[in-house]
Amino acid sequence: MLDIKSSIEKINEDGYIDLSGLISTEMVDQINEKISLPMSQPHVNGQRGYIGCGCQRYLADTMSYGKEIINVYTDDFLIELAETYAQDKVHLSNYRIYSTYPSEDFKMWWHLDNKIDTYDSEKKVFVQTVVPDDKGIIFIMYLSDVEDGGVQVVKGSHKWSSDYEREDFDHMENEFSNDIVTFNNCPKGTFVAYDYGLIHRAKPYNGGKVRTSMFGQLSPSRMPTGEPILLNSRDLLDLTSKQQQVLNFGQKATTLNWPIGDPHEFAKSNTAKGIKAKIRSLFS
Repeated sequence: MLDIKSSIEKINEDGYIDLSGLISTEMVDQINEKISLPMSQPHVNGQRGYIGCGCQRYLADTMSYGKEIINVYTDDFLIELAETYAQDKVHLSNYRIYSTYPSEDFKMWWHLDNKIDTYDSEKKVFVQTVVPDDKGIIFIMYLSDVEDGGVQVVKGSHKWSSDYEREDFDHMENEFSNDIVTFNNCPKGTFVAYDYGLIHRAKPYNGGKVRTSMFGQLSPSRMPTGEPILLNSRDLLDLTSKQQQVLNFGQKATTLNWPIGDPHEFAKSNTAKGIKAKIRSLFS
């Protein structure tokens, strides 16, 4: 049985908690059915689908494909957990459904997410500003069975990561290697929630199956709104006031949806070039 008090204690101590079972297998299957077609075709020239970014595909207009997706992002237990942890009302500032393909060209860096994202329209890049005292919850839920390439977290790192006032931590991997927890060989529905000051990454892998996941970042009200949220009118009728709060009703977005793909990223021959350019843009 899930319990708010013990869950908060677990996050306070370790920086993360395994909430697998929070979302039923049936709902995961329903989401996969809704996104199957758009995740198989590019989002281009009026056709709804995915945005390509190197070895990853991101579902465009993520929240518009079904009430099931909205219900995950606004799950009662998840929101109560996030608001108790942040000691504030929370909103969904970043969100994605994405597939990651094995790659020999891309290795995700160790990083944290207590930062503000904004989009520089002139330079056409996303700019990150680290906010060390920011406090909120991120979750990742597997929409597929994951053998390799799973989420990795550095247990307890939320207690000291803010001392460095930086976003990337590859340079310290040898120092925290004994505290790495890896969620490999896990079934769909695996649900990991963590303090977004916790150092984490997706484990690099160059073979095996595609990993499809759902990501959400729940931020306190003092933080910027974040990405725009586009909903289908079909799903608006029965939204509660709490769901409307979490989904930023009446609020102006403070950045654009990430990623914004380059046309050449649809070409297999330029996949490596696309992801390397995108990663460089994050730190320019």
